[in-house]
Amino acid sequence: MEFKDLIGETLEFVDVNEQENQILLTTKSGRRILIHHDQDCCESVRIVDTQGNWQDLIGKVIVEVEEDVIQSGDYGDSETKTNLTFKVDGATVISRWIGKSNGCYSESVDIADVTKSMKRTMNTESGNQ
Repeated sequence: MEFKDLIGETLEFVDVNEQENQILLTTKSGRRILIHHDQDCCESVRIVDTQGNWQDLIGKVIVEVEEDVIQSGDYGDSETKTNLTFKVDGATVISRWIGKSNGCYSESVDIADVTKSMKRTMNTESGNQ
């Protein structure tokens, strides 16, 4: 999945977990989209800050999503800044992330459709399979 795949979706719920460095988006169509970093080993990727209010996006169609990635440094001292911009009519939210590593590991911000895996987890926990 790519960030641009969110264009046309309507957000119903946004759960930002800064402790876990994750954002879970729930859409009107029933999709659950996880924005996070897939941890490998010796890198650090975290949410730095957010400009705008996620609640301003609720109930509105996403019209634009941008992923702006700026990499610096090299082997031994690498840094990646990622700005994720989500726009709806009348509101914008920018989520800023920073990743650091020795240059051997990914510092990217990942996006995944976790709808099916969350349904399996919920069915298993409730005894339905």
